[in-house]
Amino acid sequence: MLRFGNSCRSWTGVTFVVAITFVQQLQLLLAYHISSTRVDLHEHKISSNNDTAYVREIMRLAKAAEMGNYMKPEVDACDDFFAYACGNWAKINPAGFVIPRQTNFFQLLTKSYNQKQLKILQEAEQKSDSEPIKIVKRFFNACMNLPNPKEKRQYEFKLRQILQDFGEMPALWPDGAWAASDFNWQRTIAQIQKKYGLDILLSIYIRPDFTNKTINKLFLRQPAFRLQTESMYTSETTKFHRENYKQEIKNNLIIQLKVEEEKAERVAAEILEIETALAAGILDRKLGKTFKSMTTLRTLSELNEAYNNTFDFKQFIETSLNQTFNDTLYEYMPAYQENLFEVVRSTTPERLANYIMYQLIHNFLMKTNEKVAVREGKCFEKTKFFFTKILDNTIFHKYNSKNTINDINLIWSQIKTIFKAELESEKLGWISLMTRKLALEKLDAMKLEINSYENINLTEEYATLNIDSNDYVENVEQLLIFHSKRVVKSLHEIGKPFESPQILSFSSAYIATHNIIKIPVSLLQPNYLWSDHYPQALKFGTLGYLVAHELIHGFDDMGRNFDVNGNEIGWWDANSTEAFNERKACFKDQYARYRYGGKYLPENELQAENIADNGAVKIAFSAYTNWLTSAFDNVPQDMVEPEIELLPNMNYTNKQLFFISFAQFWCNDVNKLLKDEEPLVDVHAPAMFRVIGSLANFAEFSNEFHCGQGTTMNPENRCEIY
Repeated sequence: MLRFGNSCRSWTGVTFVVAITFVQQLQLLLAYHISSTRVDLHEHKISSNNDTAYVREIMRLAKAAEMGNYMKPEVDACDDFFAYACGNWAKINPAGFVIPRQTNFFQLLTKSYNQKQLKILQEAEQKSDSEPIKIVKRFFNACMNLPNPKEKRQYEFKLRQILQDFGEMPALWPDGAWAASDFNWQRTIAQIQKKYGLDILLSIYIRPDFTNKTINKLFLRQPAFRLQTESMYTSETTKFHRENYKQEIKNNLIIQLKVEEEKAERVAAEILEIETALAAGILDRKLGKTFKSMTTLRTLSELNEAYNNTFDFKQFIETSLNQTFNDTLYEYMPAYQENLFEVVRSTTPERLANYIMYQLIHNFLMKTNEKVAVREGKCFEKTKFFFTKILDNTIFHKYNSKNTINDINLIWSQIKTIFKAELESEKLGWISLMTRKLALEKLDAMKLEINSYENINLTEEYATLNIDSNDYVENVEQLLIFHSKRVVKSLHEIGKPFESPQILSFSSAYIATHNIIKIPVSLLQPNYLWSDHYPQALKFGTLGYLVAHELIHGFDDMGRNFDVNGNEIGWWDANSTEAFNERKACFKDQYARYRYGGKYLPENELQAENIADNGAVKIAFSAYTNWLTSAFDNVPQDMVEPEIELLPNMNYTNKQLFFISFAQFWCNDVNKLLKDEEPLVDVHAPAMFRVIGSLANFAEFSNEFHCGQGTTMNPENRCEIY
């Protein structure tokens, strides 16, 4: 998966949505070119469909000015191409201490996309609205209505009622008044799972079986944790994040649940302490272990025996699913369960109950005394969380054209053609002929889809959901129940591709179990990374790279474990696997030598993202040069450069523009706190090394920028798999 940073983080920069004359645009453009203030000309009245020569030139001037402003040409491109291409980004789009902690191009896309979605939510419900959109608007309005005194009283009453349904929270009782004898933690988390589908302490997960993707299997595994990795709970460099998390819990206890301050301070510390202890069992993704290798197929009886009957797994599973369960299931990472039971044994019932009840009620909390702008932002995020599919589908219908989809399909076809030729060439002679034959079959079957939910009847899917414009908590309850029932029902349905709308709304992804690449609707927005008005070099350097990146994930150190049908079985022969691992070790050593924030990047056994980055930029570049050949086949490229592939006021060749556009896609500014956190939680290299690492391994880059042998960007030894 190609991740761009946390989806909930915002960004700064002065943004102007312009609806002005061409002359005014040109005046703004000229002012923009000489100013350090960011003027955003992406959202404008000049449509990408307006292809008059004058409009095209204005747009090309604007893009040239934007790209030029981000660059720092006094830096030696052969020493640090990231600083060369992005050296002025931080001045124009600075990261903040808290918000935004990071700025990047993805945030420009996200902000524009959010504005489009929010505009729909702010409109009054209309007769012409689809039924799904009416539901979404009602949920958003219910959230916005919370400051209303009547809704506020109802909100506070229902929070307590939700807790009482599962036995109450000790922190809400006077000290010593809560009856520990009435508390059974196993029963409580199972009942919460049954009603709301919330994973507390243990997670129930349903996905296609490893060896037969047409059937779904039940998986028992660790739940998601707020701070994501064990190191985030224990490292001294991330203490700030733990303190913030604890303060957030304390404030919620005081403001939302009316707990006195001294007790709230103590309970918040205890909740964080329990979560820190649980995090000792979290899997480190950087170990590069496959999902299958971390699971064991068991019966419920075998599970009980494995843990000496200290936990009644049969009761937990059958209560959670609200049905009899006699099938086998997969236990994921037993080390987590072992640690969980040890933590439970060493924790008092009162503390454990507070932890469980807080994890439950946290899903319903929404402050009732915030300013309208703050509330609107939070209500929007909550609405997106529950209704991503409907909003993405609506935006797709409203804003995207057939030309955009055709462009993506064309690039996809070209990217596949390039990689097919590579698989058939002697360049990959280290892979056996039989393994390459199977790889070609997998490539041929691989599909790309826009994640627009066009193939789903959303009206039918949400037909049973009742949303009230004046009852926020009830709405959240209904949505959790609605989604929980759908998940349980899927256990008896045909296996389907991984579905996580919240992630797939902003990040492209390769779904290994179904050999499909998903492209989010948000990436279809024109005039940011690419446009009909810009040189094709920019489109191939950004969109082409993104598509190629996901394709390579099908053949990286994780994706290569899945066959043409998406089953996780070994299909690489031993010699090819050994040769692959030798080449992978080169990447592991290369990236471990990079220093970020004054520290070496941690060693990472998982090299999937580095492999995908390195292969993708090469494939995208080859696809671009192939396009040039076909588009200008009557013009010898070593004699004449196609003018349409250049940008005004930028003294760069078309191929140099390809590399600049690729690098600028990763331009970012990161505050110190995030710099400390990033290597601990992210399997991707920091943005600067996604540029430096992949281009240093690409001879064509050093040729285009005339980098001498032995410079940073033209090293003596290079790493390469694809």
